[in-house]
Amino acid sequence: MARYSYALPDPEKGWNLWQGKSVADHGREPAEIAGKRSDLIIGVPASMGTTFAIRVPTTDSELFEDMIMAQIDKRGLGGEDTIFDYEIVSQDGGQETLLSVNVLSHEFPENLCLENAAGYAPTARIREMPEDGLVLWKEHRRLVLAARRDGCLAHVQALSSAPELGAAAAQEINLSVLSLLADRLIDENPTLTVAGNFGTDDRQTFEAVVNVPVQFENELPIDRRFSPGTRYLPTNVTRARARRKAIRFWSFVSVVLLFLYTAAGIAIWKKSETTEAQVASLKKQISILEPDVEAIRASEARWSTLQPAFDLQFFPLVQLNEVTKVMPPSGVLVREFRTEGTNVRIRGYARDVQLAFNLQKDLEANPAFSAYDWEMPRPSVDRNNTATFDIRGTPKAKNQNAGSDS
Repeated sequence: MARYSYALPDPEKGWNLWQGKSVADHGREPAEIAGKRSDLIIGVPASMGTTFAIRVPTTDSELFEDMIMAQIDKRGLGGEDTIFDYEIVSQDGGQETLLSVNVLSHEFPENLCLENAAGYAPTARIREMPEDGLVLWKEHRRLVLAARRDGCLAHVQALSSAPELGAAAAQEINLSVLSLLADRLIDENPTLTVAGNFGTDDRQTFEAVVNVPVQFENELPIDRRFSPGTRYLPTNVTRARARRKAIRFWSFVSVVLLFLYTAAGIAIWKKSETTEAQVASLKKQISILEPDVEAIRASEARWSTLQPAFDLQFFPLVQLNEVTKVMPPSGVLVREFRTEGTNVRIRGYARDVQLAFNLQKDLEANPAFSAYDWEMPRPSVDRNNTATFDIRGTPKAKNQNAGSDS
């Protein structure tokens, strides 16, 4: 098994160089700690990629990529030159396959693109974690939640709450646990492993609010069994490697041409009567090579015009989190949160009609929902004065792509 070094994001904004079982160096960017290494694997922070699990109704691996691309487009992550890889988590009776999919952000920073890197992978894949359950750690000033099933990574989420271990993070995790349970990605009684240096008061506050058992660890070690794939490479790295390969090819061609010209000169000197035939032959060979040069230049020009976009504002989990932020501490119960395409529907009960209308106004005032129009029919009032409300949000823009999430 090949031995690798790893550049992983630290809890703040820097990068740690892992060699063996410990940190050997630290820098502000991977390039500072990479040197001339060709064995370095770059750990992609959770904020620069997306990991999710899907179930497909087949075990035929030839159909997986088309089904994965459909799910990527459905989540608004698609576009030209989408970079992704996947692994099989489990297969059920030859009828269904659970896949774990990693999608690289189209806005991947250029300063993280190292041409000589051995590979790229989500940080959560490089860390050694329990076979099943939940793991929480801090990287680049964000708390990151990962879910593992059957020894494979099934879900990674950069929490939107403040990067402190406290009540806000616990509440967001509680919502995520409900979603993961509904998708059958974790067991009914999962254990949450929290890695990192957190204060005793923060730990106690967190444990008091979170709804799952918690165990604390100082650090997540490197999974020495991990080996990078070849698909999860940033576009700039792929382009740089293609250019380097082209340079090597044309350098070889130049040497060959030089040799041919030298041989032709010798032949001209020895046999002047065959000079014209040999020169014509060499020119023909050069003319054959010229279209390939132009094709490579045209291909590089096309690559440079690609600038795909990446937008998280229509993710159901992100939207649900924003809804919980505007809910009052008491008096409102959300019974159903549903997304149909980019439309949002929230149904539930309020202590009175005014609370229901206040919730609608708070949704309208939330900057995260600035792209939505919110409507609510007159809430129905029960005998105990409880108001049943049905709030619906529709995008203001008419050209939003329609997907379907529930």
